Amino acid sequence: MERGGKGIRGVKGIKGIEENEEAKAVRAGRIERAVFRYIEHELFRYDATIDDILEIREEIIEEEYAPEVKVSGGQLNDATRRRATRLATDAVLIRMTRVVVAIDRALDRLGDRHRLLFELRYRRLLQWPQICLEMSISERTFFRMRRELVLMVGSELGLI
Repeated sequence: MERGGKGIRGVKGIKGIEENEEAKAVRAGRIERAVFRYIEHELFRYDATIDDILEIREEIIEEEYAPEVKVSGGQLNDATRRRATRLATDAVLIRMTRVVVAIDRALDRLGDRHRLLFELRYRRLLQWPQICLEMSISERTFFRMRRELVLMVGSELGLI
């Protein structure tokens, strides 16, 4: 390593080295198998996750509370405050919303071809040979695009 004016160039401590190694792995398309599978699982569950989010929100909103205390002008009553707090702090709801937003952002960043791949593979559940025919792409292009999609979602989720 060369010495620069502010220490050894290229070394920023252990954390800096780890981040550089992770960045290299992402650029090279390498990702741990378990992380890849988890992200694909979330891609396959996209529609179910949206349904679950809507169901949880509905349950929170419709939840029955004890009789309400009379409230004077413009203040939130106790039940409304509890519902708003639950909607804003429910850990499961927050996690699921974060996943859906990450997938949407990744698709926006990648473009129409990746969006079509997402639709065919993860929503319509077509197998890769059918997708290659439908999109007029090679097997190699399919797997490259799939890897790009998974990596982008992982990046949006902060897993990579």
